[in-house]
Amino acid sequence: MYKMTLLFQKPEDPDHFEDQWSQTFIPFAEQMPGLQRITVCHVEGEPDGQSNYYRIHEFQFADKTALDYALSSDKGVRAGNALMGFAGDITTILFSEAFEESRNTEQDQGTKTVRDTLRDRQE
Repeated sequence: MYKMTLLFQKPEDPDHFEDQWSQTFIPFAEQMPGLQRITVCHVEGEPDGQSNYYRIHEFQFADKTALDYALSSDKGVRAGNALMGFAGDITTILFSEAFEESRNTEQDQGTKTVRDTLRDRQE
């Protein structure tokens, strides 16, 4: 799976950010073709207390090709333009290949771990 992760630093005007995020960005971003899963996290802090980050927004796709297609689609371009218009200076965008595994469920017994998957990829 492949992810695009948006890290938002604390906005100067959270109300304006929320309006722009929900009204101009979300309608396009969450309609990108090939999007399989969305995760949104509100950052509450870091181990030492407050964080400079405000929100994490993840978009999951089957692979990098699917992400590239989504970003170049009409919805992806419009989402990107909206994002840069209201939060370009407070946003870090990351692209990553992701591996996940569930824990503590009987049906997952005997399945490969993330470590196994990463080791297989190196061989």
